Amino acid sequence: MRVFIAIELPDKIKKELALIQRRMKSTPNKIKWVEPSSLHITLKFLGEIKEEILQNVFRTAEEVAAEFLPFYIEIKGAGTFPDNSNPRVIWMGIEEGASQLSLLVRQLEEKLSREGFPPEKRKWVPHLTLGRVKHLRDREDMKKIINQEQETSGGRVKVEKITVMQSRLTPQGAIYTPLQCFSLKGG
Repeated sequence: MRVFIAIELPDKIKKELALIQRRMKSTPNKIKWVEPSSLHITLKFLGEIKEEILQNVFRTAEEVAAEFLPFYIEIKGAGTFPDNSNPRVIWMGIEEGASQLSLLVRQLEEKLSREGFPPEKRKWVPHLTLGRVKHLRDREDMKKIINQEQETSGGRVKVEKITVMQSRLTPQGAIYTPLQCFSLKGG
């Protein structure tokens, strides 16, 4: 099964992010937008794992969650990966709470590497994916829509739990199913 660890978002925030996506859809570039109902913040993508390993993932996620107190994040500012001149992914950044989020990811990385999951090679940047660029027709227009949303807030969220999710790929897109949630308890 295909698994990742994430922060789920409340419907109110998903609606706000859907408005941002709607404003960005005016571009002539071909973009596969993430369905608003599927928006989340990925903390660690584990990939295809055997079901018997899932219990270790649950235990590790629970251990890490227990080390953190709930905290707030603010979703703010559009950007692209790898950069604005060659955009592949369109995202919203995390402003407030980015350091706590990064620490949470580091702890997950460290403890999951002990379980045999390879650490991420790229530096983790706190963000949530809004869409993926399939075909870049107008680079300047792409830069313009990103610049217009650089100061936009997608809302403030209290992070109180992390969720181990399953991702099933279908022709219509990925379907995400929460497998188990773990509350942040702060030791």
